[in-house]
Amino acid sequence: MKKKILIIGNGAKEYALAKKLSETNDIYITPASDTLNEIATCLDIREDNIQELLEFVMENGIDLTIATSGKAIKADIATYFAGNNQAIFAPSSKAADIVYNKCAAKKTLYKLRIPTPKFGIFEKSNNAHDCVKNKEFPYILKTNDSNSAVIVTSSNISKNIIESVFSEKNKKIIVEDYVYGQPFSFYAITDGYKALPIGSSLLYKHKLEGDGGQLTGGMGACVPNYKLSIDNEYFLMDNVIYPTLEYLESCGSPYLGVIGVNGIISGDNELCILGWHSFMQDSDAASILDLIDDDFVNLMESCVIGSFSDVVNHINIKDLQSVSVVLNCSNIDNSENVINGLDSLSENTILTYYPSVKKNRYMEYEAKNGAVLILTSSAASLSRAKNLISDEINEINFKGLYYRKDICNINYSLV
Repeated sequence: MKKKILIIGNGAKEYALAKKLSETNDIYITPASDTLNEIATCLDIREDNIQELLEFVMENGIDLTIATSGKAIKADIATYFAGNNQAIFAPSSKAADIVYNKCAAKKTLYKLRIPTPKFGIFEKSNNAHDCVKNKEFPYILKTNDSNSAVIVTSSNISKNIIESVFSEKNKKIIVEDYVYGQPFSFYAITDGYKALPIGSSLLYKHKLEGDGGQLTGGMGACVPNYKLSIDNEYFLMDNVIYPTLEYLESCGSPYLGVIGVNGIISGDNELCILGWHSFMQDSDAASILDLIDDDFVNLMESCVIGSFSDVVNHINIKDLQSVSVVLNCSNIDNSENVINGLDSLSENTILTYYPSVKKNRYMEYEAKNGAVLILTSSAASLSRAKNLISDEINEINFKGLYYRKDICNINYSLV
């Protein structure tokens, strides 16, 4: 019997989740987008309007709500829904503070003695300027805001960022050492007490090939992360995931949901932890979800109803390799930019849209400046998955198309 599931959030990760779950369930989602409207029933309710969302859930018999939106989580939709006896898979706002409050995250990493880059948190611009005055380049500057990290390579960049941050009231800035290595994410599902791994990704965060340029929300991913050893994964569970969950429980805010660890693998195979995610990321969600070989809805519901710790002892993961590549648009001025080649894609290729993609009056998809879509292929070997992705990308065309051509050592050119 199909279940009614409400997903709150409309990014690429929510599209991937909705597409996966719509195979066997009736999906509702908010906010709406042209692409989501084809795979789910879209609502016109703000993500942080938790009262109206609750009314919809109760009036329409929704079986499970999944909140992946930062706005919804920070509005404490999890506590509000649970207090009204509605099943919701999401962390409380207090538990998710380590995700959305970057200063709190750094302090928590330090408190738990989890290896993390050296950092300083400053509330006054003169103290921040003094800190970076003789600091070796490059280093990272970031605020509490998500995706605010900037790689600083000159004094002028540093000065401008610091002054810009402190021109706004109640701002803090984090100065963090830059760690060379390969970005990764490691994910576990948890009821707040027990956690089980559900996948890992090798991430490509820099905009340019060879890890050049500034950091982005993600240019692509390989799943599972072939650079993470079994010992690395045990280390992450024993020294990062469980200490974090135990700490949050001791603070009276158990973490329920998917918890992601964001870090760097250095050249000597040491792990350095940068922070946490409250779900998968846009660039790796399709790959992670595709390789989970258990009913993901059942796993989430077991966490919500409290049976996870007792009945779930292992999560099956397909013995496959998956590659995701983000296709971006750099054509800022063009408003009529049809995406060609979508009909030529293999039915086995997972297509994930960002919400910026709109339909024109001819019902054609159009690309806008920024991230446009993600292509994901899974196969028995990494080389096969890379070849599949190569073939599929060559089918797609729109003005200003660009992507990283070195993801998982893919080497192919635009046509």
